Amino acid sequence: MRVEAVVFDWAGTTVDFGSLAPILAFKAAFKDFGIDVSDATIRQDIGLNKLAHVQKILADSEVQNLWQEKNPEIDLESAVDEVYARFQKLIDHHIAATAQLTPGMPIALAYLAANHIKVASTSGYTQPMIATALAATAPQGYAPLVNITSELTAGVGRPAPDMLNLAIQELGVSDPQAVIKVGDTINDILEAKNAGAIAVGVINSSNLIGLSEPQWLALDMDRQAELATEARKIFTRTGADYVIATMAELPALIDKINTLGVTDHENVVDARTN
Repeated sequence: MRVEAVVFDWAGTTVDFGSLAPILAFKAAFKDFGIDVSDATIRQDIGLNKLAHVQKILADSEVQNLWQEKNPEIDLESAVDEVYARFQKLIDHHIAATAQLTPGMPIALAYLAANHIKVASTSGYTQPMIATALAATAPQGYAPLVNITSELTAGVGRPAPDMLNLAIQELGVSDPQAVIKVGDTINDILEAKNAGAIAVGVINSSNLIGLSEPQWLALDMDRQAELATEARKIFTRTGADYVIATMAELPALIDKINTLGVTDHENVVDARTN
């Protein structure tokens, strides 16, 4: 078996080091209703479609109590729609502002093009949000022709396999085992496993670590290694077949998979790698 296609996530994977855009937009949306939501509360469900993510945040008992205290005139069911509408107005700015390709992406893209490996994406963003991202990434050389969001799968997003299955179908690949799904969240890995694809987690830019690139680079190597080791453990426990530090390591990983013909569930790089 040889790798025929790679399906990427967006924020925290191919762009937006640290997956900051959704965090900033969610925090601002809730703040407009007088509620401070912690990064940790938001990050635990990153990877879901954004409407489902709002529902998850509002299911948190602490957030519910704050909502009822600050906005007693808006019931929790209506709150989902109110917050999501506000989020939609805020997110495009943050997507555009954080759309720089993550380290190693140009290297990975050049390799994929040279080896005629197809590229697609799945995302918790909506189609209009992806359009905003593409406007920023196309000039950087990244513009997948297939970009699947849950609007195209009857509202079914991660961790279900529906978006990835549709991406694989539209790429014209018959065997999901010939497809790598690369992502930075637990839900990315679950999506890949549920679709029967090869699941790859990326560490340094990930939601699991949740630091901007300057914050990450400011850490000493020992602290980077500690955070990376913990992220690696989470990916592995979730079922990741492979874990890489940055996209620069994706070409070597694909070469390895093509040589082996199977996934061997080994981590192939030192998590210290920047």
